[in-house]
Amino acid sequence: MDLEVVSGSEFLNNMSKIHTSKIILVNIWSTWCEPCIEEFPYVVGLEKKYDANDLDVIFFSVDWDEQSKEARSFLKDQQVMGKHYRKREGDDQLFINAFSKEWTGAIPFTVLYDQNGELLAQWEGKRSESYFYAKIDSLLTLFGS
Repeated sequence: MDLEVVSGSEFLNNMSKIHTSKIILVNIWSTWCEPCIEEFPYVVGLEKKYDANDLDVIFFSVDWDEQSKEARSFLKDQQVMGKHYRKREGDDQLFINAFSKEWTGAIPFTVLYDQNGELLAQWEGKRSESYFYAKIDSLLTLFGS
């Protein structure tokens, strides 16, 4: 499992080059955020439910540098595989605005993009597993999956 440190704009500029699924789900979380931790297991489970061509789940930690070990350890404990990201220390507002002008900065924050990096959906706060399924299923229906 790789946890690369990047800015929001660096991630978004390269996202569609690295991730080619029909839908790219980015879950922004932290080890110190209880609602993030509560929804984490079923966000991890989304990749098991959906075909890799349909959905790619990316975790983006906003833990500080001194918590990088905890973030990496948490992902490993949750059996998260692949490449994921941690926010580069610095201007939080620039990071927030890179993802959405409507985002207040509250986490968890989930964003769904298409394979071209176009925003499909976004929401703040913890949601139920069924909410994730309904949102993803409705978008995949639009793509003819």
